[in-house]
Amino acid sequence: MADGHEQPWYRSRRFSIFSLAFLISAAISLAYIYSQPAVYRSSATLLTSAMTAIDRESSDADIQHVAIQRQIFLGHEIAAETVSRLKASPAGKFLSQLTAPDIQNLLNVEPVSETNLVEIVAEGTDPKFLPLLINTWIDVYLDARAEEVKKLTSNTKRIVEDELEGLADKVDSARVALETFRRNHDISSTQREENEAAARLRGLNESLNKASEEEVKAKSKLDSIRVAIARGKAVVPDDEKGSLVDLETRLQDLREKLAEFDKKFTREYLNLQPDLKSIPEQIKELEAAVNNKRRYGQNVVLADAEMAYAAAQQTASGIRAQLDSHKKQAFAFTSKFAEHDALKTDLEGLETLYRDAQERLVQVKTGRKDKYPQVTVINRAYESIKPVRPDYNREALIAIAGSLLLGLLSVWIFEYLTQKKEQQPSIAIFGVQNYPAPAAKLIDHPHTALGTAAGSLEQKTNNTLASPAAPPHRELSSHQLRALISASNLKGKQLIGLLLSGMNIDEAASLTPDQINLPAGTINLGGVSPRIIPLNNSLKFLFMQSDGHPLWNADDPGTRIDLSAALVCAAVDSGLPDSQEITAEAIRHSYIAYLVRQGLRLSDLEQIVGYLEPSAISSYSAYSPPQQGRHIHEIELVHPALINTI
Repeated sequence: MADGHEQPWYRSRRFSIFSLAFLISAAISLAYIYSQPAVYRSSATLLTSAMTAIDRESSDADIQHVAIQRQIFLGHEIAAETVSRLKASPAGKFLSQLTAPDIQNLLNVEPVSETNLVEIVAEGTDPKFLPLLINTWIDVYLDARAEEVKKLTSNTKRIVEDELEGLADKVDSARVALETFRRNHDISSTQREENEAAARLRGLNESLNKASEEEVKAKSKLDSIRVAIARGKAVVPDDEKGSLVDLETRLQDLREKLAEFDKKFTREYLNLQPDLKSIPEQIKELEAAVNNKRRYGQNVVLADAEMAYAAAQQTASGIRAQLDSHKKQAFAFTSKFAEHDALKTDLEGLETLYRDAQERLVQVKTGRKDKYPQVTVINRAYESIKPVRPDYNREALIAIAGSLLLGLLSVWIFEYLTQKKEQQPSIAIFGVQNYPAPAAKLIDHPHTALGTAAGSLEQKTNNTLASPAAPPHRELSSHQLRALISASNLKGKQLIGLLLSGMNIDEAASLTPDQINLPAGTINLGGVSPRIIPLNNSLKFLFMQSDGHPLWNADDPGTRIDLSAALVCAAVDSGLPDSQEITAEAIRHSYIAYLVRQGLRLSDLEQIVGYLEPSAISSYSAYSPPQQGRHIHEIELVHPALINTI
């Protein structure tokens, strides 16, 4: 809270700078905004059709036609006529200086997508003149299109009449040519089958079919008679069948009678009876008569069948001969008739065109002439009350907001340019620091970190509030650590990797293979500071080279000395200055400083590096950045020296 000697806020330097910048910016921007003239907008909409003949229906949306009409609408002729009419109107006395380019600059024609609509737009500072301009322009355009209709109607009528006259001459010529062709080639009917050659050919084909059928029947009958004769069947003429049947019946009766007598009497007895003695002789005579009858009948029937077959063959042969001789005539007639059909088709096509032209001429003479061009004024222009731009209220709000930001920015720039940097001492109380003191000063006066029991209360307080001493070990850079790793053998690399993971040399020397879990990528430490250390990829690769165990024996008492000697050798081989200061504690200290500089909370440090003395934790506060501490999962645990080095 300010005391009574401080000035009120509205008299402060910051408020004065802010007010001056805000007022100047607001005044300039508002003056510019309200000095802009108001621009009004007026529009009208037209529907126009694509250019078709006067007697044809308008087609669907034609984007090309709309684009052409847009150019016509904005043409110089329309503009010049519009200027003339505007000057002749009652408002013409105010438009004496108006020219065609002036109104062309005011007007714009915007086609509506996928339609035959066009929107005529005019923008300017005079809201009353804009609708007068657009409507006059539309009237001039409509009059020009109406004049075009008259010309188009007259031209279409003349063209159709000329076309009709030419078609009439062609139809007459085609008719004469068709009639002459019919007379010259004896074509009496337009139907092909009704002409003599075609009719005769058709008759011969029918006769040949019948003769061939009769020939087949005669041949079949002859073959059946021969088969019956070969099988021993009775074949006689129809008029002889009755007498043959009588003879066969009598023969059968005598045979049956003789068979009855044979059952009762012997032949010797029958020969003694005069009326019975002649029965066998009668049977022989009847058998001879039947056989003679059959042979005679077979000869007669076979001769008749052969004659009938021969006659049928002759008839078919004669018809085929006539058909062969007539086919040449029929072929010639077919060719001529095809030409006749072509002439007939041409005549019919010309007659169809002639009738269509007649109908079109009637439509031109009797149809509505205003169907083309199809121009409809959907809505005319009217006076606009509200300007389209600028939006004074919106731009004024933007100007005021920008002026506020400019005022705040002016205050910040002024404070940045005039502020004085002050040296503030570093104060650490229980591990909490504000600004770190120079390291040299801390090293030169380490006694300020702790007070003595014999000192006074004032000395204890001063010692408590004094800056903590920096850790006594040397801090190695990432470059120096990489050089050290490169100069080390596998044992030394494993040790350095463990030290740069948070372990001290005693924990590393006592590390056993069962504590290393390569599949899980962890090291399980027990003892005073039990914790789980994650294995980074580089350290994991080093232990994989030794089958998952360190290259030293944890049970050997001299392991720690051996590992320290390995570090000394690596430090000497690396060529780094002051190699005697490169110890395991220095490497581990470098890793702890790397973690603290990332902003790790000092209270979480023991989870990574194990137990530390409170004084040691307090000394690392010198490396903490002046910001809120970060959790372990928010920092990078892998030291840069281990990345792409091992």
